[in-house]
Amino acid sequence: MDFIKNITPKRILTHSMFWLVFFIIHFVTKSFDYKKYDDLVYIFLAETIIQAIGAYVLIYILIPKLLIQKKYVLFVILFTIWLYLVFVMLITFKYFYLEPRFPEYYLEWDKCPDTLIQRLSSFRLFFTKVIWLFFPASVIGLIRFYKNQQHLSKIEEEKKSMELKTLKNQLNPHFLFNTLNNLYALTLKKDDKAPEVIAKLSEILDFVLYRCNEDYVSIEKEITLIENYIALEKLRYSEDRLDISFGTNIEVSNKISPLIILTFIENAFKHGVINETEKATIQLSLESKPQQIIFTIENTKPQNGTAKKTDKSQIGLENVRKQLSLLYPQKHCLEIIEDQKKFFIKLTLTV
Repeated sequence: MDFIKNITPKRILTHSMFWLVFFIIHFVTKSFDYKKYDDLVYIFLAETIIQAIGAYVLIYILIPKLLIQKKYVLFVILFTIWLYLVFVMLITFKYFYLEPRFPEYYLEWDKCPDTLIQRLSSFRLFFTKVIWLFFPASVIGLIRFYKNQQHLSKIEEEKKSMELKTLKNQLNPHFLFNTLNNLYALTLKKDDKAPEVIAKLSEILDFVLYRCNEDYVSIEKEITLIENYIALEKLRYSEDRLDISFGTNIEVSNKISPLIILTFIENAFKHGVINETEKATIQLSLESKPQQIIFTIENTKPQNGTAKKTDKSQIGLENVRKQLSLLYPQKHCLEIIEDQKKFFIKLTLTV
């Protein structure tokens, strides 16, 4: 059994302290009127052992083997039988051993039926004794439930952290690959803009490699990243090829998950500008309001039929959807509208 396998000195000490506390409480509440303390120690120790047996069978056998396994009918049947068996164990032990040995105590405290059969068939006695017998079990159960919830929460957080790390590691090379392609194109042309591209790329690399390790960054840092990226892309295209605008309205300095917005901008350039033979248009807007961030982007679509979406081109958007579900569960709204001429995205985050 898992319980036996997990027995350690620390666990034994913890459980011993738990039952000692119950024993002391029981002892203190009864010792005011009954002064034979040796008798009380013996009586309550015996009853506490029966309580422990009842509790451990319930918590470590019946609940994990039946209730958690969703065998509800069998659990109810065996649980009821076990309640009665523990009740029988206590009443029988008291009737044949404790009461004859400590008559003064039981004459003072117990008002039970005379015969054993009458006691074992008394619903009132069964009900009162079972509540007392399984009160420690309910406390242990609550403690175990609380610890299990903490353990599950910790596992969930670790899983979330690892998944986010994996997603970011997947996204960063995707982003860097596109940026390095921009630089490669300029160096082939021996363009004088190449040094400026390297400077902008250096700032972007600093952000991506060192500042994106956090789940959230200030909206101002994200804006700086976006502006650097747009500046890099504008160096590739002349004014007659690209018309781009980026408007911001920062009422509150909220925090945002890094690179979330940038992925949409990358896709706008990839699918709205590269294959466009005419003038492409990209319009961006970023608002940071109390408890809310709103980002919109709209780009024209090439009308020459050359733009095709590949599986690789979908990595960024799918990545963003996963990050949103992890970082903004039930706190984000992503709208994507596409027609023959335009592609529009609106992202609303509750922060």
